Amino acid sequence: MSYSKSSNSYFKQLPRLDYPSLANDRSSVYDFQIVKNFFKRAVMRDDVFNDFVLFDKYSVEGDERPDQVAYRFYGDSALDWVVLTANNIIHVRDEWPMGSQDFLTYLNEKYTSEELANIHHYETLVLRDSRGNLIQPAGMFVDENYSVTFIDNGVYRTESKKKSLTFLEHEIDLNDKKREINILRQDALDQFFEDLGEIMKYKPSNQFVSEDLKKTENPRIISP
Repeated sequence: MSYSKSSNSYFKQLPRLDYPSLANDRSSVYDFQIVKNFFKRAVMRDDVFNDFVLFDKYSVEGDERPDQVAYRFYGDSALDWVVLTANNIIHVRDEWPMGSQDFLTYLNEKYTSEELANIHHYETLVLRDSRGNLIQPAGMFVDENYSVTFIDNGVYRTESKKKSLTFLEHEIDLNDKKREINILRQDALDQFFEDLGEIMKYKPSNQFVSEDLKKTENPRIISP
């Protein structure tokens, strides 16, 4: 099933503000104009994230953008905001994996060739005893002189099982980790839109006009 861009675009979901216009800046009273409330934003709740039935795992490929992922799974590139919301991504530039050219530009701006080749840190590798019992998990940050001593069949053993990662390898790992994202299942989209509609509704207040509209303050002009 594909979804209509006109009914499910991100801006369609936003409520409105009756906002004072600055056009007549000499007037004692502002004119008002209705605008979208870009400050209103929804995030996925933790309990929704923990409901694995609602999501599929996906690894972003190459230079793939959020709109391309949305088209792949929903048949509608305008649902890129659903992909981002399903991962609580706010700043796409920092939180979405960089494509090859952007990644290269980022590295060149941040490091010299010599710096990229330097060791950034050390990480442990999996270490087991002779019976297969886990002694050391992989992925712990350790120092250059790190080792672990343990008893294996009544004998003390000291092992230093680790690997070094250069700055280049470290940056590649960071970027690749961003590739692992959640995809909200297509059969959960209707419920998602319904829940989002409820979240975006305004609650009664002294600024309340309707569930979709509230009036902001009308500030006074102080004459120079």
